[in-house]
Amino acid sequence: MSHWYDTKGTPCYEVEGKNGLRPSTLRDARKHGWVPSVSTIWNDVVARPMLNKWTQTELMKALWDASFSADNLDVEGGFPEFEKVARSKFNEKQQIVMNRGTTIHDHLEKYFKGEDTPREHMFLCDSVARVLDVRCGANNNWIAEKSFAHPSGYGGKVDLHSDEWVVDFKTKDFPPKPNVKKMVYDDYGTQLAAYAQGLGGGRRLLNLFIDVKSVAIMEWEHTDVSRFQDMFNHALALWKLVKKYEPSFIDRRIL
Repeated sequence: MSHWYDTKGTPCYEVEGKNGLRPSTLRDARKHGWVPSVSTIWNDVVARPMLNKWTQTELMKALWDASFSADNLDVEGGFPEFEKVARSKFNEKQQIVMNRGTTIHDHLEKYFKGEDTPREHMFLCDSVARVLDVRCGANNNWIAEKSFAHPSGYGGKVDLHSDEWVVDFKTKDFPPKPNVKKMVYDDYGTQLAAYAQGLGGGRRLLNLFIDVKSVAIMEWEHTDVSRFQDMFNHALALWKLVKKYEPSFIDRRIL
């Protein structure tokens, strides 16, 4: 689903449709002058081979699982019915992965905003805070889930940032012997560089990888900031050409 922001940085993820709220589209963005999110831009114009590999693997697993349920299928349905069951299993797995990531992000947001956090999630949140204290220093005034719009024509919402850092959380299933280098992709550095630019630039870029089972945490700082920023800005320029939409605007706040 595409995400959009108005020029003040307010999320505009949904609009009123004939049957209630529906996801916002490019057509809505053109009408209202909204800007696309960092992830919308990147996903629309840049191939993500590792994500595609994961998707294909999970779909094959779903097909394999579905094959053991063949006795429950309508024989006359043939492959179409088999495919329907397999895709349903795959979609269920995707939803589980998305929901668990959303849940962890929600609790971390509450924690860093000083709101009530469920006791069962305090260990995870405290662990994240300790890692950040060691890596970034204990005197950062963290701001959670800040949304923005940049005059060059894009927006986003940042998991966590301070005057010195931009932080993004990634939830993972760690392997038995995790290697953080194998978890890091250019996508992540580009996302953080775009966020840093959107917030005014000059910040360091940090990913925290969180194992959803053991609550182990691994960190990675992206140091090639200028390369990642160039990558994103080129993707943004390509997105505008592909979509035939120029969402740039003048930031009246600095006039």
